[in-house]
Amino acid sequence: MRFVLAWLVLVCAACTSAPIRYYTLTAPSDEPSPATGAPLTVEVRVVHTAPQLNRSELMIRTGPSEMVLLENERWVSPLKDEIKEAVYLELQRRLSQMTQVRALQAFTKLSVDIDVQRLEAETGRYALLEASWSGNLWGAGSDRTIAGTCTFRAAEEIRGGYALIVERYQREIAALADAMVSVLTDSARDLDGSCQTSMGSSANGSGSKDLSGFPK
Repeated sequence: MRFVLAWLVLVCAACTSAPIRYYTLTAPSDEPSPATGAPLTVEVRVVHTAPQLNRSELMIRTGPSEMVLLENERWVSPLKDEIKEAVYLELQRRLSQMTQVRALQAFTKLSVDIDVQRLEAETGRYALLEASWSGNLWGAGSDRTIAGTCTFRAAEEIRGGYALIVERYQREIAALADAMVSVLTDSARDLDGSCQTSMGSSANGSGSKDLSGFPK
């Protein structure tokens, strides 16, 4: 009888355990991509991520020296793949709107390497992305380095839970893609494109370059 009761307790505990929620860094598209696609073939490589990011569970900061692993909050796919796919789609969306940019018509491929140093958040406070990247344009018989190494930092205030943290990550990745395209188009036009280094915003989404209130 004791064994049966213990087994029933275990079964009931399993039935009432919290569900596992899955998240993605791929933001939904407002409208389908044009049938013609982007003028360039895009290749994105995430060459490095911080070791603590190489896990399926989300992780958040809870203090100056404490991190918590969220067992029931997980990424749909390995985080490195999530970042790669999200940046790829954001670049595709932007390039699909640039088919008439004459300077880009001489090139057929864009390749980008990304090194993600930080992707972290604290519930009710901030979400942060820090990365460096480099890129090349390729054409018929020629190539052009569009960025040796650009560094990028995005931080946003948040007032919400885990889903909002991921949404902020999506926005920061979109801002990273904007920075890449800005340098890309300047380079294609033989201009000296300067790296955009930071993006910040308040909890209501208003843009700001002031990142003084976020972690260093």
